[in-house]
Parts: sequence; C-alpha cells; structure tokens
Amino acid sequence: MNKKNIGLTLSGILLATAVSRADIIDTIQAAKSGQTVNVSGTYSVSRQCNVPAGVTVTGPATFNFNGAGNGFVPGNNVRLNSLTVTGVHHPGIYLYNVSGCVINSCIATGNTDTGIQIQGSSAKNNTIQYCQGVNNADPATQGQNADGIDVKFGSGTGNVLKNCDAHQNSDDGYDFWQAGAAVTVTSCQAYNNGSLSAGNGNGFKMGASGDHNAHTYTDCISHNNSGTTGCGFTQNGNTGSVHLTRCHSYSNKNKDVLNNCTLTSCTMQQ
Repeated sequence: MNKKNIGLTLSGILLATAVSRADIIDTIQAAKSGQTVNVSGTYSVSRQCNVPAGVTVTGPATFNFNGAGNGFVPGNNVRLNSLTVTGVHHPGIYLYNVSGCVINSCIATGNTDTGIQIQGSSAKNNTIQYCQGVNNADPATQGQNADGIDVKFGSGTGNVLKNCDAHQNSDDGYDFWQAGAAVTVTSCQAYNNGSLSAGNGNGFKMGASGDHNAHTYTDCISHNNSGTTGCGFTQNGNTGSVHLTRCHSYSNKNKDVLNNCTLTSCTMQQ
C-alpha cells in the first residue's frame, strides 16, 4: 500500500513508521519547524534529504543513499539524532551555510567523500557531538578527499566538535582546511587514518597555508595514523595561535607539526 505523504502526528512528533519506506525523504522534507520525525530500521534511498529548518530527525536508523550526491543537508536549527549515513558520493551530513544545528550520536561511514562536513561563511554555532566519521574513502583519487569530520572551505564562528571519533578514513581524521574561523574541539579521537595510497592520513589537520585561526583542542588523542604524511596533529601552514590542552599523540607515521602552538599538559610526538 502506498501511503505517500501520510503521517501520524502526536504532540509535534511525526511517526515515519506510518509511511511507506520509499517515501521517507518526502516525509522528512514535509515536516514543519518544531516537529520531530522518528525513524527506525534501514532505509534505501537515492536522493539528497533536505531537512527543513527547526526539524528534528531521531533514530536509531540507517540511511543508505546509494550514490546520491549528498546525504542529509540540514536547514538552520536542525537536530539529527542516532542516524547512520552511508553510500553518499559527497559529504554524508553536509552543514552548508547553516547555524544552530546539533548533530548528535550519528555515524557517517562508507561514503566516497567526507563523513560530516561544516562549510560556508554563514555556517556558525553548530555542534557535532558523540559522532563517528569512519571508513569513508574515495578510491577514484586514491584517498585524497575523504575525511572523517571537517570544518573547511570557509566557516563562521562558534562551531564545536566534542566526543567524536574519526578513524579508518582514506585521508584525514579531522580537516580544517581554509576554515574561516576558530573551531573548538573537545574529547575527540583520531586513529588509523590514511587508508589509501594518496591519503594524507593526518589525525587532526589544523588548516592550510594562508589560514590564521586559533583553534582549541582539549583532551584530544591521535594515534596510528599513516598515509603520505601521517601526523597526529599538524598546523599544515595555519599560522594562528592554536591551543592544545591535555592532548596526546603517539605511534603516528610522522612527528607532529606544531609551529605556533601553546601546549598545556600535552604529550606530543616529536
């Protein structure tokens, strides 16, 4: 039975189980600000899901996007909870020029670009927490692009990563290449990145030449990263005064590159 665009509403909650599984993207995209769409099980979809501003999507559920260009693309003040996103050609969860989003307990895996990415000068005050970017790889370029979790190519202020893991990605764990503002990173781990021949394999890449962002890292750990460079932590040309507190780096391919960093109670690979 086709139940397209039909849902059950209860106190602002839209129950996705009331629609056929093929119509789940329509259901999410039709939700209104303040509503929660509850999802469960596994969904096989083939197109991008644009989550309207102010909507919450809560699992646990797995979305296989089967090569779609992007996966979840939130509007402002969206919350995504307990979703696994796979099979996306570009970022699995893509926060482009949005603010106030919370990505909570999500896993982005098996995508051919970065798992979760914040991008754009208006992308500000977003939080990624208790998430994993794992086993993302781009074999067509031998692993040069697929990171775990990124803030790159411009960003606004107030973006926060906390309690996240980035591992077994073909390029870097966390990449802040050309981020437009400082990012706060707390209790995050990076390990076993650089899984394909041309992937850099850095745990925490802090920027690029021409950047001047004073990122802060607290209680972060990076180990067993390899690839072409394989640093645990690298400023990578970022001249901002980066602060690291209680961070630890060990068993990576190369020593850390910390040209303009303040270290407090850290053990770094040198």
